[in-house]
Amino acid sequence: MVRPAKSGEFSLAKNGPYRPALICVIAPFLVKLAKHLALFACLAILGQASGRVPVSQLTLFFLVAGAALAHAIGNTLQLRLRKTTYSRRNPL
Repeated sequence: MVRPAKSGEFSLAKNGPYRPALICVIAPFLVKLAKHLALFACLAILGQASGRVPVSQLTLFFLVAGAALAHAIGNTLQLRLRKTTYSRRNPL
C-alpha cells in the first residue's frame, strides 16, 4: 500500500496530487521529441545518401530506436492519463 504524500512532498503515487499534472507535461513532450528524432534520422539518412554528412549506421539505429521508445512511452502515458481522467469522471 502506498502512503499518501505529506504537504509539500513530491509524490508519484496512483492518486498523488502531482501525477496528472506531471503526465500532462511529460507525455506530449516525449511525443514531440520522438517526432523530432525521427525527422533528424531522416535528414541524417538523406545527408548520408548525398555524401555530404558521414553518419554511421549505429547512430541511425540509435536515433530511430530512441524515437520509437520516446513515442511508445509518450503514448502510453497519454492513454493512462485519459483512462484515469475518464474513470474519475464516470465511476462505475
